[in-house]
Amino acid sequence: MFLFLVLSSLLCIFSCKDETARTELPQRIEILGIELRKVEPGTFAMGMSELDERVEPYEGVRSVDITQAYYLGVHEITQSIWEKVMGSNPSNFKGKELPVENVTWKESMAFCEALNKKIKSSQTLPKGMRFRLPSEAEWEFAARAGTKSVYFFGDKSSSISDYAWISDNSIDGTHPVKKKKTNPWGFFDIYGNVREWCLDGYEVRPRKKLIDPLLGWKNMDKVNRGGSWDSCEDCCKTGRRSNFGEDYKSNDVGFRVALGMDLGENLTHDED
Repeated sequence: MFLFLVLSSLLCIFSCKDETARTELPQRIEILGIELRKVEPGTFAMGMSELDERVEPYEGVRSVDITQAYYLGVHEITQSIWEKVMGSNPSNFKGKELPVENVTWKESMAFCEALNKKIKSSQTLPKGMRFRLPSEAEWEFAARAGTKSVYFFGDKSSSISDYAWISDNSIDGTHPVKKKKTNPWGFFDIYGNVREWCLDGYEVRPRKKLIDPLLGWKNMDKVNRGGSWDSCEDCCKTGRRSNFGEDYKSNDVGFRVALGMDLGENLTHDED
């Protein structure tokens, strides 16, 4: 009986600690008009199944552990937010609530660094966290929102226009953020509007369980996700990857920010 009580007490302590860890961070943060939602740690299957053998090494299913909570932008970075931080607007389609586009991976990274410097003296962020691009795994984990289907709303694309601006309904351009339905975790424009840069370089995925992965960091080709206003339904599948060079820019490429711990991206290209 005594042993049972000791074990019960220990289990309670560990359970309470885990619950505290999950709740001590706020669920939402808003800074300079950027709305962020907390994503709890978890395990999921990243990628796509039933692929051609030539594609499988790049997009095949891998088990991924996300071990630390992080925040992800509820919406893509808008032109008004970009202007507040960078002082200019590089976008082709102009509008304060339109997503910023025509920005390279390097410029998106520079925005994150400028944002960190801008808020350093005026805002209190969760300890150890800073603004950066999401890793590809973080992006897909939040995009899937606990689902295992081809899209977060199911395996068929018939209802995608409820959630996304793509080639079929965009009328050849971007649209203001937050005008379509969210995914189950409250993120807008996961599919379409603009492709979203991620931290990772584009390379083959290791055939093993991945833990907080940041892959191909030093590769010049960078991953982007989600498709754009110019994409078909197939290009918007949750597990679909695409890639461009780090200096590439286009009127259908933008990004959303993450707020989280370093994943190793503090190693710059100059340290190769």
